[in-house]
Amino acid sequence: MNEDTDPKALASGPAQAVHSASLLSYYGLIIFFGFVSLQALDSIRISTLVIWLLQIIPLLPFAPGLHRSDKRIMLWLSLLVLLYFMHGVQVAFDPARLWLGIIETVLCVSLFGFLMLEIRLGRETGQS
Repeated sequence: MNEDTDPKALASGPAQAVHSASLLSYYGLIIFFGFVSLQALDSIRISTLVIWLLQIIPLLPFAPGLHRSDKRIMLWLSLLVLLYFMHGVQVAFDPARLWLGIIETVLCVSLFGFLMLEIRLGRETGQS
């Protein structure tokens, strides 16, 4: 089989870098919400954990499909990330939390962009 048509050879190049970037953005968003939850309250309490879980529970079911590079899961995750993007923009309008909103928005835009790029590269290489 020619190296140009081998799906494993194609997956090791730019597609692998995009996949790693999408995972980094995904987990960055989860860690960011943990940081925001810790910052919302003065001390670590059960309510901190509840706030964090409420923010990340919608993201968690997508982790296995994202690791498998399942295109359908990535499409649904990209739609969910748009809701987090709207939340980030809304938070950015509060002058006291401007930077938190900007960081959340940047993480959402990067995750959305990398997911769309990964879906596009998967279609071009013929991977399902």
